[in-house]
Amino acid sequence: MTVRIALDGMGGDYAPDEILRGAKDAVRDPSIELHLVGPETILLPKCRELNLSAKVHLHNAAEIVAMDELPSIAMRKQESSIAVGLRLLKENQVDAFVSAGNTGAVMALALLILGRLNGMKRPPLVVPLPGREGTVLLVDAGANVDCTPEQLWQYAHLTALFAQKVLNKPDPRVALLANGEEASKGNTLIKTTHALLLQSELNFIGNIEGKDLLGSVAEVVVADGFSGNIALKSMEGIATTMLTLLRDSIAHAGWRKLGGLLLAPVFRQLKRRFDYNQVGAAPLLGVDGLVLIAHGRSKAEAILNAVRQAQVGINNHLVEALRQPLPSMERSTR
Repeated sequence: MTVRIALDGMGGDYAPDEILRGAKDAVRDPSIELHLVGPETILLPKCRELNLSAKVHLHNAAEIVAMDELPSIAMRKQESSIAVGLRLLKENQVDAFVSAGNTGAVMALALLILGRLNGMKRPPLVVPLPGREGTVLLVDAGANVDCTPEQLWQYAHLTALFAQKVLNKPDPRVALLANGEEASKGNTLIKTTHALLLQSELNFIGNIEGKDLLGSVAEVVVADGFSGNIALKSMEGIATTMLTLLRDSIAHAGWRKLGGLLLAPVFRQLKRRFDYNQVGAAPLLGVDGLVLIAHGRSKAEAILNAVRQAQVGINNHLVEALRQPLPSMERSTR
């Protein structure tokens, strides 16, 4: 099955060079039809250098959204690479849109151009994490720092559907990130959300602490965007620091070097598990179309994996599943 994917050529700290290198790797798969979006004056010469111009569809976008630009300003740029790519998705010229650009701008423009799914308040970011026994989906990973109990309830339902379609988990376990496992723990937001999820039809297992986030006790972990983003960045930092400390410790003791050489493949494998380049991108659930946002520091490998993740979402008919109306919160919590 051929999938049509629009890729923001100007999104990210290393755009457009790393974006184009990732695009070149992606189109080696004949089932991927890539639509590159950005200023032709910038992208076309670089595509020719990489022998890529004949392998992608180039869509001109005269404006660029800076990584630190306010969403309110970005929304006025209707000819930006983000806006043009999202319109391609809206007009069914592509099946998904991928960007490593400004997260707030992608979210704001996606809401403006694509609209919300039925009853959705605010779209969350869902990040796949390397759980001990499989993938763990963290939602929200930073799209909405201030959330309501209803929003978290919606995030839980949408991401459970995502787990069913993409992870092939027919009845995914759902947990709520809190400062304790007991139902009495947490702030008002967590306590209220806990009560709502407890009465829902989801396979809700209760609260989990941060130490259990990667323990594979649940396939879906729900948090507000503020807490979720801190948890995500903390894990990235801890993984990097621990591997650096191990490497330094081995390097400063001669007798340990042999053991270090023997364990080098294990360290490399562990590093890859926590490398955001392997994740590729986080789906922005709740907008009426398949939109994936990659890390701003994404290089070619991350872009390739983001495109592949979009391909999986398309082939699994993710958006069609998410378009089904969410259950009524009042009815499901009686």
